[in-house]
Amino acid sequence: MHFSLSHSGGLVMVALAPAPVGVDVEGLATMRAALGAQSALHLAEADELALLPAHERPAAFTRAWVRKEAYLKGLGTGLVRDPALDYVGTGPLPTAPAPGWTVRDVLVPAGYAAAVALRTP
Repeated sequence: MHFSLSHSGGLVMVALAPAPVGVDVEGLATMRAALGAQSALHLAEADELALLPAHERPAAFTRAWVRKEAYLKGLGTGLVRDPALDYVGTGPLPTAPAPGWTVRDVLVPAGYAAAVALRTP
């Protein structure tokens, strides 16, 4: 059995699965935080953010961040692995970062973003 745990503010996420799994939940990034952490994004994700209106960038950045962190937790590396290596997308639908992995956004209250990553056969 594999598990993952994440918490932010008053939210807690737990995942249990028969395969490697990762979860992450975060409060929405501020504009300043999103700009300061763009080096953690894949080049294509940074390009996607640059095309968005400024008011949409914090939510798009946070979506990408929770997807990345969930995947890296599932890999078992966490942030030891450079998050910029993997493309998960900033848009409304995540992209699988590697063959054999599925990433999904998780519905959470406004002001948060969350994702789960699961190794699939």
